[in-house]
Amino acid sequence: MSSPRAKPRPGPTSTPGVEVLEKNSETAWGLFHALQEEQSRAPPGEVTLVDVLELIRRNNRICPKPSVWKKLYDYLPNKTPQLVPFPGTAQEWTMTPPLQKRARLRQHIEWAAAQGVLKQVHKALAALPEEKWDHMAG
Repeated sequence: MSSPRAKPRPGPTSTPGVEVLEKNSETAWGLFHALQEEQSRAPPGEVTLVDVLELIRRNNRICPKPSVWKKLYDYLPNKTPQLVPFPGTAQEWTMTPPLQKRARLRQHIEWAAAQGVLKQVHKALAALPEEKWDHMAG
């Protein structure tokens, strides 16, 4: 049985005007290893920043609903002007894009970690039913 003659597929050497660039990914790889080491160093039962960040993004979550997020924000100790508050008014909530809400929540989680209350924040967020979270439309 004879097969039709295969056409050569375009590749890096046969596609005119296309240049393939490989960016240095050592930084990303280093960050990956650092996070992996952080996970492995945590004592059993200890909550890590990675654990909480995975929790808050589960099921395509954006952030807790405003009333819940307010309680979380109020709980955070030693707040400074650098800690951006959650979008508290109805207008702020509507005008703040989902990814910006997610970024603010991440900042609050990182603040909790720096202030030594990450375990308590994780426990509270883990106990939230799914309907208490805003989710990405999809």
